[in-house]
Amino acid sequence: NLLKHDEVRQIIENSKAKHKIIIADACHSGGYVSSDANGEENRDFAIKSLDAIVQKYYRAFENSSGGISIVLSSGVKEYSLEDGGLRSGVFSYFVIKGMRGEADSNNDKLVTIQELHDYARKNVRHYTANMQTPVLKGKFDPNTPISVVRY
Repeated sequence: NLLKHDEVRQIIENSKAKHKIIIADACHSGGYVSSDANGEENRDFAIKSLDAIVQKYYRAFENSSGGISIVLSSGVKEYSLEDGGLRSGVFSYFVIKGMRGEADSNNDKLVTIQELHDYARKNVRHYTANMQTPVLKGKFDPNTPISVVRY
């Protein structure tokens, strides 16, 4: 089950994709470099609102300059901690919460790669008493959207 950094790097370098986003939750990962009674109108409104947000996401994605962004769970000499109460790794827990909307610091209904990293870093460091520090590396547009806030 070993995935070597060089193998991942080669896949990224060979990819012709404009945007390349890697999120890794692994120990020592920082070492990787490089209106009717039935409510029909309300449902229609919700669908149209979600559609508008998704269109906004695609426009933001296309308008960003691309690149490679690598979000890693820990520094090169750190462990990526897990917590039975969270039922996951601490980093993964906060990445998921962030992508669901808690990282949307400017309330524009889009979570960017920079917002996600800032949110995860702050919360992981706090939760682990500064024993684990997520890392963001690469050459990328920090405004690249990574998720849409649906609510």
